[in-house]
Amino acid sequence: MHSCSGRRPRIMASSLSLPQNIITDILSRLPVKSLTRFKSVSKNWGHLTSTPALVATHLSRSSPDPSLLIRRYNTQSGGGFGIWLITNPTRNYGSLLLKIPLQEPLPRFPKIVGSVDGLVCLDVSPCYGSEFVLWNPGTKQFKGLFPLIASSKNNPIWLVFLGFGFDSFNNDYKLVRIVSFRRNDAFPFVRVEVYSWRDGVWKEIQESFDFAVLCGGQDGVVVNGSLNWVGIGLERFADRKVVVSFDMGREVFKTIPLPAVTRLANVKVMSYMGSLAIAVYPLVFAANGDNMNRFEFWVLSDCDDGSKQWTIMFVIENFSKSLIPIGTWIDREVVIKNIGGRAREDYPSFFLYDPVDKGTKRLPVDCVDFYIEGYSYVQSLVSVNGRS
Repeated sequence: MHSCSGRRPRIMASSLSLPQNIITDILSRLPVKSLTRFKSVSKNWGHLTSTPALVATHLSRSSPDPSLLIRRYNTQSGGGFGIWLITNPTRNYGSLLLKIPLQEPLPRFPKIVGSVDGLVCLDVSPCYGSEFVLWNPGTKQFKGLFPLIASSKNNPIWLVFLGFGFDSFNNDYKLVRIVSFRRNDAFPFVRVEVYSWRDGVWKEIQESFDFAVLCGGQDGVVVNGSLNWVGIGLERFADRKVVVSFDMGREVFKTIPLPAVTRLANVKVMSYMGSLAIAVYPLVFAANGDNMNRFEFWVLSDCDDGSKQWTIMFVIENFSKSLIPIGTWIDREVVIKNIGGRAREDYPSFFLYDPVDKGTKRLPVDCVDFYIEGYSYVQSLVSVNGRS
């Protein structure tokens, strides 16, 4: 007979270990919050949750189900502000006020430059886009970014334009800063610098654009590997609006003329189904004015001969309120802010419009905000420190 000591036999952990690919598959299906906690279990767990294979697999599973990241404030000076995360915005949504990772009070509330693959780039400077934070709200990581080009007494900065996006050609996230200096002649002098997440450094590039002056009010919009801004055309593009497009992979600019209808209207650059798109809406809202309450949505489409042309997707006319484009969600549905009702209780509302099935969905954003910006957001394990 075998004696029993009351103890269970010791089994080596290695005999119970699963293959690496199975462990990666299991972990890639868990929330970022859970995976972040695993880092404190052991060094091995911490390393595993940071491997490129797990980070990429987890991101691919998160991407089809984005949330809506909203920056909102109630006054023109930036009061009553906050950054909210809205999950399942068209269903049983949940909202969460995010805590901004800052170590000291700011003179104004941070501006969102862009949101890509779980990384959010914030402009935390009082002016001239001179200080940034790269932030992963899921892992709580953040990193300060301080550009090279500065304003001086003899060469003051006039305007700064920003953009943040993913460079798929180099597997890199890039922050682009276009700095405009006032000159004695009519046109500003422009310098461009780029921050590389992969290399962790800023560099100034010599490539620039010569046939447009950028318009303020909108940061660069990511479309198929490029950042895009609205500009006023010069020389051969004179007397019309254009899109200034920066290819993040080759780090070169090009200028794309816009339809003539945009000359006397507001234009917002957007992305739609992987293509460049624009929303065209009134400069000044006047419900009883001629052609003032017209909202148009255009997409830059491919032609059979390989060229591209602007195609109008939909038009909304004769509305009783002002329709203002916010952006696109899941790169398909247009987010529109509806304001301008006469009744006191008729507060701004937000809805999604699908140009394909013509369906409209009211967004559960209950606010009376002066302004609102919306971005798609997915949780990820992407580090703010690049490949290091």
